[in-house]
Amino acid sequence: MHADGYTGRAELVADEDRGVVVGATVVGQDVAELLHAATLAIVGEVTIDRLWHAGPAYPAVSEIWPRLLETYGRIAGPAAVATAEAHLTAS
Repeated sequence: MHADGYTGRAELVADEDRGVVVGATVVGQDVAELLHAATLAIVGEVTIDRLWHAGPAYPAVSEIWPRLLETYGRIAGPAAVATAEAHLTAS
């Protein structure tokens, strides 16, 4: 994927009532490529359902987006927090 031994962390905060992302945190090497996508999703109030249709580049650190959405789908509550640890390694 991104690089041998790559480790990072990503977290989404969603407004469950509206079904939109309201916050995001990304930590790790080269996460700058994730910031623009997160900003667009938040400012544009893009629904979680629509985000599923925005497939990431492969192989890249942006592969974390589907993992976050999968995690979000397993969490319930008014202020759902989807957290996914990113352990991406080159194959």
